[in-house]
Amino acid sequence: MNDWLAYCDKDNSFRFSFGSRCIEHGDITLFETDGCRFHDDHLFCEDEDFIIVVDGLLVNLTEMLTKYGQPDLPHLLKKRYNQQPRDFFAEWRGPFTGLVFDKKDNRCVVFTNQTGDSAVFIYRNESTCVFASNFYHISRFLKENNIPAHFSSKASHWMLTFGYMPDDSTFIEEVKRLQPGKAAYFADGILDIETYHRFISGNTAISEDEAIDKIEKLFTQAVRRCFGKDSEYGYPQHLADMSAGLDSRMTTAVARTMGYEPITNISYSQLGSEEERLARKAAGHFGNEFIFEALDDHRFIFDIDNLTKKNFGTYLYTGITGGNDLLSTIDFSRFGAEHTGQLGDIIIGTFVRGKSNDVDPEAVRLSHIIGIGSADPNPDNHPNQDVFSLYTRGFQGALSSWFVRKNYTFALSPFTDVDLMEFCYSLPVEMRGNHNLYWKWIERYHPEALEVESSRKRKQVSVFGLIMKVWNKVMKALRLIGFKSGILKSRVSRTSGMNPYDYWYDTDPKMRTFIQNYFDEHIGYITDETTLNELKIMFNSNKTLDKLMALTVLSARKVFF
Repeated sequence: MNDWLAYCDKDNSFRFSFGSRCIEHGDITLFETDGCRFHDDHLFCEDEDFIIVVDGLLVNLTEMLTKYGQPDLPHLLKKRYNQQPRDFFAEWRGPFTGLVFDKKDNRCVVFTNQTGDSAVFIYRNESTCVFASNFYHISRFLKENNIPAHFSSKASHWMLTFGYMPDDSTFIEEVKRLQPGKAAYFADGILDIETYHRFISGNTAISEDEAIDKIEKLFTQAVRRCFGKDSEYGYPQHLADMSAGLDSRMTTAVARTMGYEPITNISYSQLGSEEERLARKAAGHFGNEFIFEALDDHRFIFDIDNLTKKNFGTYLYTGITGGNDLLSTIDFSRFGAEHTGQLGDIIIGTFVRGKSNDVDPEAVRLSHIIGIGSADPNPDNHPNQDVFSLYTRGFQGALSSWFVRKNYTFALSPFTDVDLMEFCYSLPVEMRGNHNLYWKWIERYHPEALEVESSRKRKQVSVFGLIMKVWNKVMKALRLIGFKSGILKSRVSRTSGMNPYDYWYDTDPKMRTFIQNYFDEHIGYITDETTLNELKIMFNSNKTLDKLMALTVLSARKVFF
């Protein structure tokens, strides 16, 4: 993909770079966006009025070209900019970022998409403003130009509590992330950031039957947009994730009913786990090719600096687990985008658990050892847990893996289609709760997806269920006693999950040595006392995930500084 960077100095002199090449405004030479897998969705062009940079995959581009009677993206963009200069991109769907420099007014607008699977990072001081779609590139730019930057104790705190950034923080104190649904406007040395799109939690008066029918219509539209991009560019096969749950399964199931074939499913997990067994079974049920990456060697644990660089320090470095390794082995001349089911459970379902919809940051944290303290995790004042969880745990947590995936291809999920999401979030939380609507939608329109067992179970209160819950707690306690007494080699079983971190840590001395050595070698670079104390608390936890969160902070200090 072609990442971009632009900066303006105190003399209002702009400079842009797209991919590996750099140009200056004034005496400018422009290049085609070569090497792009989706070249018509990328722009680096200039005329007498504008310089335009776009990096993205616009899944509704054909729809917009038809609607506005334009032959291609450059003409569409300029037409819409002249009509609606502040938010001409609000109708765009898919992962995208961009910048338009208006020569007439000597101003620029910088934008990112509505859902956080693309990002723009902004550095601002008295003399310089820098925009970039790649955080590593902006960190390198600052170093190469001797521009002052400091390691962020706030970002470190977020990583050690949430495991991701719930606000606009980055590991460079002076660099902020342009958050989902926002745009930046820069002119005459003044930077303004505005919200052009925001999901809201509604209470639309609609029957359950009507809601299910509407979901089917919007989901099939979303699948058509996503898989249609593969066909648009002539890729002969479709690549789609497959997990043990329902979300990725629904992406594949609906795509197949719409005639998008052949589909190759990919999956990665510990061998013998429920994740592997059910994903393999589901792929076979649909008659798809199945590519599997076993995580038994957990080599991604040792790939810390590479993964931190690729995910921009926005999320726990092991968040994508074996995804990077698997994607690096795939021949993408066969495939277009990577189709996922990400966020399906919170779009047609909801993050809200229980009766209260009041904002509770504790519900979306990866670790609870360290208190949140006085830092505000909700500076945008999201009004309830439904929306707060979507923007934090969803957009800025889960979708951070897309930054890694983008090194190979764009990732798409029909569940993150803006039109589908806006409708689902307009429904009462009670209607979406416990995945009630989700189950009924599948049963009515796609019952074939339920012919194979999944890891998602319907929430039912029964005597048997309560007995099993107690039994599992007892077995967990007994296993821990067996581990501490030396009878068992791990506190958890080998197949206890897709990524049994504690099992790997307990049974692999090389992993324990690596984690200890990395901590010892890099902890000395942390000078802030509060951050230092928090890192030590996390590293001394008996939970492996807490240790990896601490290592993520240390890796960010190394990679970006």
